[in-house]
Amino acid sequence: RFYGVDTQTYAITRFPNMKVMFVNAGVGGDKVTGGWAGPINVRLKRDVFPFKPNVVTIMLGMNDAAYQAFNPAIFNTYRQGYIHLVNALKRHLPGVKIILIQPSPYDDITQPLNFPGGYNAVLLRYAAFVKRLAAKDHLMCVNFNRPLVNLMKQLMKKSKTLAAGVVPGRVHPSPVGQLIMAAALLKAWHAPSLVSAVRIKSGHLTAARNTVVTHLSTVGGLSWVQKDRCLPMPMMTLHENWPQFPPEGLWPAPQPNFSYNNPLTAAVLQQTHLYRQLDREMLRVGGLAGGQYRLEINGAPVGVFSASELAKGINLARYPTPMLKQAYHVMAMVWRFTEVRFYAWRHIELPVEGYFPPWTPGQPLPVSGGKAKRIAHLDKKLVNAIYSTLPHELATIYAAARPQMDHYQLVPVK
Repeated sequence: RFYGVDTQTYAITRFPNMKVMFVNAGVGGDKVTGGWAGPINVRLKRDVFPFKPNVVTIMLGMNDAAYQAFNPAIFNTYRQGYIHLVNALKRHLPGVKIILIQPSPYDDITQPLNFPGGYNAVLLRYAAFVKRLAAKDHLMCVNFNRPLVNLMKQLMKKSKTLAAGVVPGRVHPSPVGQLIMAAALLKAWHAPSLVSAVRIKSGHLTAARNTVVTHLSTVGGLSWVQKDRCLPMPMMTLHENWPQFPPEGLWPAPQPNFSYNNPLTAAVLQQTHLYRQLDREMLRVGGLAGGQYRLEINGAPVGVFSASELAKGINLARYPTPMLKQAYHVMAMVWRFTEVRFYAWRHIELPVEGYFPPWTPGQPLPVSGGKAKRIAHLDKKLVNAIYSTLPHELATIYAAARPQMDHYQLVPVK
């Protein structure tokens, strides 16, 4: 659920007028042939086609290669299954834009190889096929493997513990690792890095990008009113610790503690320059007398900066501004939106159809015949009723993402 929530939160906070709904249709253990939630044709008919998506992303391969040395027969199943999947999407969703994502890595960086060459080398062969298929069918292809492998290699120079936290257990990227996956997807989509950019020099506004600045005053310091067109992107896990597999419907939505920085996330952000690539909310103030200045937004302290720091420019996306707190609120709403969908799908619809994750003690319905059919009918009505609330919930999220009028004040610290 992590990189999907990260991606959706970015889309909503950066483009609050776009109105896009995201649906996560993947489950653990998926293959091109399907998985515990049903065969691939069942999965498509139940979990994809009813939502009538105009964009579909696919990431498969980790489980398909069977965690062993390259096997041509197993690979052929993957190849044929992937082609079938793409063709089925095209056939049932005319005009759909399909984005193929190469498999995320198996951690052969921080752990010893299980066999000569290692499992990630096998996944790279699968990834090469995905790239060829995308080129043949003129589809976008996104690489999740390389950025995570490069990150682990870079972090290994500092700390094996930090590096191993990117893909703990070798298979499943952590919430921090999935932040990098979201960034890779967003950058492939040419996601803009700019939130806003304001430049003030000697009490005069000289630049304002993606924002409107009014009421600039030099009385009692420097103050102005700013209405940005979007919000910064909150970096999930920077100010909190998240479990790798939070329980559905039980784990609280993001509730950041701004006095805390997660060491792994902080190291990853420093290593990947994610703020520069996706989250630039720049403020430059020149012509100030030397010394220190306190920045307040809506009366709340943001930080104390030197005149030279302000002249060079500060990225407000890094600080606990009212805008960032609003963006975290939006992320919490996105998380809950995803949880509602997961609850209806994975805790009502799938169990009644007899599908249970292999890691849970699934039990079939204790009834059969007409009574079972009535239960299945009521189950479907309940699922549809829950799904019918999603557009309203999405509208509420977008309303919460509308930027506010923010009052800035910069005063010298004596």
